[in-house]
Amino acid sequence: MELWNAGIIELLADTDPSLLMVLLTKVGLWAKVAIGIGLVIFVHELGHFVAAKSCGVKCEKFYVGFDVPINIGPIKLPRTLGKFTWGETEYGLGIIPLGGYVKMLGQDDDPRKAAEENERIRVSNEDATPGDETVPQYTLDPRSFQAKSVLQRMFIISAGVIVNVITAVMFAAAAFWYGVPYTPAIVGSTQPGDPAWLAGIQPGSQVVSVGTIENNDQLQFRDMRSEILEQGLNDKTKPVAFTVRKDGEDTSYQLIPTLRYDPKKTAVAIGVVPQMSTTLAPDIVSYPNSAAAEVVDGSLKSAQVIEMNGKALPKNGDEIYLTPIVEEMRLKESEPIELTFLLADDSQKKITLPPQNLKSLGGTFAVGPITGVVQGGNAEKAGLKVGDQIVKFDGKDQLSAFALRELAYQTDSAVEIVVQRTNDDGESEELTFTVAPDAVSSLPEASGIDLALDRYGIAYSASNHLASVDAAGPLAAAFEPGDQITRVTVSWADDEQKKELSGFIPQKLLSDSWDVDDFYTIPMLVANLQMLPVGTEIRVLGAKGDAADGKVIDTVVKLKVESDQFWAERGLRFETVKRIHRADSLAAAVSLGYNEAVHRGKGVLRFLKMLVTGRLKADLLGGPVAIFTIAGSHAAEGIPRLLMFLTFLSINLAILNFLPIPALDGGHMVFLIAEAVLGRPVDEEWQARLTMVGVLMLLGLMAFAFYNDIARLVG
Repeated sequence: MELWNAGIIELLADTDPSLLMVLLTKVGLWAKVAIGIGLVIFVHELGHFVAAKSCGVKCEKFYVGFDVPINIGPIKLPRTLGKFTWGETEYGLGIIPLGGYVKMLGQDDDPRKAAEENERIRVSNEDATPGDETVPQYTLDPRSFQAKSVLQRMFIISAGVIVNVITAVMFAAAAFWYGVPYTPAIVGSTQPGDPAWLAGIQPGSQVVSVGTIENNDQLQFRDMRSEILEQGLNDKTKPVAFTVRKDGEDTSYQLIPTLRYDPKKTAVAIGVVPQMSTTLAPDIVSYPNSAAAEVVDGSLKSAQVIEMNGKALPKNGDEIYLTPIVEEMRLKESEPIELTFLLADDSQKKITLPPQNLKSLGGTFAVGPITGVVQGGNAEKAGLKVGDQIVKFDGKDQLSAFALRELAYQTDSAVEIVVQRTNDDGESEELTFTVAPDAVSSLPEASGIDLALDRYGIAYSASNHLASVDAAGPLAAAFEPGDQITRVTVSWADDEQKKELSGFIPQKLLSDSWDVDDFYTIPMLVANLQMLPVGTEIRVLGAKGDAADGKVIDTVVKLKVESDQFWAERGLRFETVKRIHRADSLAAAVSLGYNEAVHRGKGVLRFLKMLVTGRLKADLLGGPVAIFTIAGSHAAEGIPRLLMFLTFLSINLAILNFLPIPALDGGHMVFLIAEAVLGRPVDEEWQARLTMVGVLMLLGLMAFAFYNDIARLVG
């Protein structure tokens, strides 16, 4: 023992302390998840157990997890992780952590043992005479499940579900009593060309109603997003009711969600980005290879920016929004900005955030057609339409997609916009419009699908055709203006470089090839290129002109820095605005817990309805891996968020267990209702057959859900 301890101490001494802390944090996190999920299963089975005992039924086993034999070749795994017998019951933890069960005398969920179990509970009737059919030859063991009345058996079967519903309310009530952290449904920005942007919804607006959620001034952003997703899955063409509050005034909209953020055309969105705070992320404070990465370090984790260029940032109540900093970085993208941080110990630290030079392939991209104009905005009033091609802005005609956007940010007065429009006869004409600046709907971020002349309410695409090629740049040897880029593939220097960027850039760019299309757009590509190291080798595929001659271009370039062009986003990683929803009394906590449980229950029922009617794709189903992953993400946010997830899980377990499927509690209840109506039990053979069908259905469903889990992990 002493040698083993010495070895461990030596190992710990040589271990990176930060790595050790991460390991211990992960272990603690998964321990919370395991205990939480185990608790949900435990209380469900405890409900059955207590109800059975109260009715005088003998309980032979009480297990969390299933104690089935597992043989892998010659290796035999233990059936349990631990067990003990107390009184007449064996208690244990099964080797397979996918549920639990209470084994009662006369009841077995395995239909193959039904006949054997029925024989066990038969007791010879001492008063019966052999051959006398007027007196039963046997009676049922009075402590068996089958010997109890229909109402008693209904109580026992439904007790697990009842306890799950009660504990769901208790979990949520405890969370609200403690205080649930959440990101409020405040509009930080809207994505150019998306429904919220087209409606002109302004940053700072608070969402108070969406879909079936009404008049909730503490609406969470994730609940808003889930409601929109659910409404869209139910009917992708139906507008979503959406009400925002701005400066004390409520405005309602009917927004038709967009599918353009999902290549599978399943998930819908309206293009609302949450309000960001000036508090840096608690883990990684800057994006890789950014200007911020050069001047900030781990000492600024969770630090809050309180001043910019020597001036205090404006407050919204107790909160400081990121908007002024983003606007300053856009307007002065070539200048350094001084930021003052407030640290956890109340000390302050100043940093000078340098400008970030643009990284490029050595060319600029052409302006694509207009994809949207703000409804009722000045551009729409002036006569601009979707499909118009901007050829001149404020007298300038040498335009590229990103330069046009920068030009508009530096302009705050009415401008002349010349567009090329194709009429119904297919003829092209040039039209000139004068457009005055309008209210801003989006912040200058470039990771969306479209770009925007936001002050003028115009969204447009960035073409994959090159507007210009730097004669001294890496593209010049193979490309010229007018050619198009169709695919980009990164050649990584080593696995360590690739690992560093994992989680920051999409898999498409990390391991695959970025094929430019309606989803993987040029703005998204350019934004992700900013996180790559200068000099990264990139294989670029393209075509001459419009590719009518079929000539393909294939070349390798190195990512370069543009000395006279800048990227406004300098790489700081901020958190969303966080609030705490805390009940002011025990009664209020219980009321909030009840409302939360009801809300989650309605959501589960709607989900099942969409699944049965085919409106929801089955590949959205998740299994144990998905459950543990989601639970882990909630646990990482603290105990209250984990309790809220356990509320959701408890309601799920209650509803799914009470579905009328043989082998589930709901299936048993159907048999009992039939017995009450008919006045006699359902035929044992039919019960066994139907239960076997139910078991096979459940095993198939579990296998399919597990397959989905694996597909998500590898995909």
